[in-house]
Amino acid sequence: MTWSFIFKMAWRDARTQWKQLLVFVSSILAGIAALVAILSFRADVLRTVDDQARELLGSDLEIEATQEFTEPVIAWMDSLELALDGRSIEMTEMTSMVLYGPEGTPRLSRVRAVEAAYPLFGELTTDPVQAVQEFDVQDGAIVEQSYLRELQLAPGDTVQVGLLRLPILAALQAVPGESDAFSLIGPRIYVPQRLIGESGLLQRGSRVEYKRQFAFSPLVADLPELLREEIDTQRPFLRSERVRTETVESRKEDFDEVIDGLSKFLGLIGFIALLLGGLGVGSSVYVYVRRRIPAIASLRCLGMKTSQLLGMFLVQILVLGLIGGGLGTLIGLAIQWALPLVLSEFLPFSIAQGFTPEAILLGLGTGLLISFSFALLPILSLTRISPLLALRVREVSPLKQLPASVLVAGFALTATLIILTLGGLLGSLLAGLFFTLGMLISAGVLAGIAWLLMRGLHELRLRSLPYVMRQSLSNLYRPNNQSVLLMTTLGMGMLILGTMVLSRDIILQRIQFTVGEDQPNLVLYDIQQWQNDGVNAQIREAGYAPEQNVPIVTMRLGGLKGPPVRELIEDSTSEISRWALRREYRVTYRDSLNPAETLLEGEWMGSFEGDPFTDAVPISVSEEIQEELDLVLGDSLLFDVQGVPMQTVVTSFRKVDFQRPEPNFFVLFPAGTLEAAPQFFATTLFVDSEEKKVALQSAIVSAYPNVSAIDISAVLTSVRGFLDKISTAIQFMAGFSIVTGLFVLGGALSTSRMQRVRESVLLRTLGAVGAQIRSILLLEVTLLGLLAALTGLILSVGAGWALAVFFFELPYIPEFPTLGLFAIGLIVLAFVIGWLGSKSIISESPLQILREQTG
Repeated sequence: MTWSFIFKMAWRDARTQWKQLLVFVSSILAGIAALVAILSFRADVLRTVDDQARELLGSDLEIEATQEFTEPVIAWMDSLELALDGRSIEMTEMTSMVLYGPEGTPRLSRVRAVEAAYPLFGELTTDPVQAVQEFDVQDGAIVEQSYLRELQLAPGDTVQVGLLRLPILAALQAVPGESDAFSLIGPRIYVPQRLIGESGLLQRGSRVEYKRQFAFSPLVADLPELLREEIDTQRPFLRSERVRTETVESRKEDFDEVIDGLSKFLGLIGFIALLLGGLGVGSSVYVYVRRRIPAIASLRCLGMKTSQLLGMFLVQILVLGLIGGGLGTLIGLAIQWALPLVLSEFLPFSIAQGFTPEAILLGLGTGLLISFSFALLPILSLTRISPLLALRVREVSPLKQLPASVLVAGFALTATLIILTLGGLLGSLLAGLFFTLGMLISAGVLAGIAWLLMRGLHELRLRSLPYVMRQSLSNLYRPNNQSVLLMTTLGMGMLILGTMVLSRDIILQRIQFTVGEDQPNLVLYDIQQWQNDGVNAQIREAGYAPEQNVPIVTMRLGGLKGPPVRELIEDSTSEISRWALRREYRVTYRDSLNPAETLLEGEWMGSFEGDPFTDAVPISVSEEIQEELDLVLGDSLLFDVQGVPMQTVVTSFRKVDFQRPEPNFFVLFPAGTLEAAPQFFATTLFVDSEEKKVALQSAIVSAYPNVSAIDISAVLTSVRGFLDKISTAIQFMAGFSIVTGLFVLGGALSTSRMQRVRESVLLRTLGAVGAQIRSILLLEVTLLGLLAALTGLILSVGAGWALAVFFFELPYIPEFPTLGLFAIGLIVLAFVIGWLGSKSIISESPLQILREQTG
């Protein structure tokens, strides 16, 4: 056997069949394009992060605390700045109500008090420019541009931040290291750091973040390593002072982790499209081999060896796989340049785009691998083609004649190659294994549903239907028609799109479920103890009654089941959650459970008659903290209540619905325990109109500027918009599966073209006209689209039901109008593919077909 002979034979055979051989090239285009686009996009993002790491953080080091820095922390920061020849700025961040414009429109906003040198690296993009630099000499505010447009405000108008009435100096357009998603809660607003103390916003219980950012000399050698060593050395001290640090390297790692997770998720969708394309490859190669049986049998009669035949077809497949990989790679590179437009609102920087050799090589290699994997069994079936078939009936299925051992080995090899490829993409062979198994199960279920739907149509035997419709239904069972495969691939696309939409709707339903007509729609937070009576009186004067007025006490965990928390944190062998040990607990006290709480175990003691500072106080703990701290009934917890120790004992566990708008808590104390502790309040109420709600918010914030009045319906609108954007990005990638299914549909029409032409000639000989023949074909592909849409809808509705009932624990209400639009779109696309394919079939000359039959 010489390779030159094999290549010559492969070329001679392919050049007369190139249209049929190129059919399967289209099957893998969409999947490869998706993978190359995602991996190239990921490389672009990571390259950008690496190049702009300092600008993303705005500094070399950021130190943050939820309380003002203590003297020891300030001394350490000063010494570090001096040792590394640096400079620093201070800033304060908080979420607070701000009144915009002359009418005082209230908006919950992200307030940032900064110095004129902010940021140390990069710059804010404002209109007019250089507005921050004016903070040293001019009082004013910089406000997010989108909100200025929404409220029809402009520089020169005013805002009220706490007790400060400030002119708007500029519109904020972009912030280094932040995307538009940062304004999901509310607009970002910048004010001078020197004025924040006069705002009245720095109250006990307010959510305030104190920050200091550093820029060190570029002449310092190994700066990242020096900072890492210094922070590691000072970590016990920083933990005791409740101070957090972030460096350029840690910010890069955070971005890398997020982008890696996003690219893997979107890459999986692309890989699904590629697997579906692989099914199309296997099907088209199998049909091609069956059509070439007479020629193959003739070659065997002329003395061509089986190994030479295998080599000839293998060369064809690998070359076409390389072509498919190359075309898919080119399409993927084109999409790479479009992806930032789709995902721009989630990215905190402009992408520096470029070519990624690894992604290009992956596209080419994956095209070869998928082509080989899925064409392997059809090619092996060549070994079962006998020279005698040149004289016998053509319609045989050599694949069915393969020994069971060969079939099992072929399937195993294909699955192994898929798992290895996917494992490389995910960075885990185990993840690749489980995902492949899940895909096989999903594809099997889809194929089963498709078969049942077709079988149901077959059993109907509607003889009263017009001839065209009966013929179309019969064509679904045509040999080599691949109806089940087509329904599976198109149905998988519908499944992905449908599940994404249903997941988004379930999340929104989850939020809406907690905010009904009988639920509060306005929540007031950070009400100081001396303000509580005044705020409640103002609510009643407006004609409303507070539904809940909840006291909140802040504390930290000092000991768990005996040992101090510090020892547990430093114990590397402990499996207890560090998050639960270190966090600040905001708790409340009352004599009863609320509607959001369900007692799971133990007994809730609503009141306490003892001395809370000498006797163990019975408390109730949510199931989340129970798991994180590995608690059982009777365990002891020592809390540090703002410097005062309080011993407690766990007497019950609760299930808490934290999705409800009213304040809910991990730890609940009984009445008679924390009344004397420093505390603030949260109040919930229902206001029956938007105008009254805005008026009440403005009145309360004007009188008590530190109080945050959160409009639940406004938050819901923001969340809905954000979820819609995420859904659009995911659906953009999921669309590749639909495209793959349409390619497979077009390929199936092409591979069965000759058989359809023969039928067309026969029908015309029997008296059928062109319009009838076209109607038969169009109705057939439309039925395929309809059955595929039903297949995907059934599974997506099933997946949505499982998510709603078992994960979100909600009644399932599917969004049928949206799913119906997807289904109609799929049917229309199938119709268009059929119409394009019918033109050439009907135009064939009967004489030419007779010549081919007798030639």
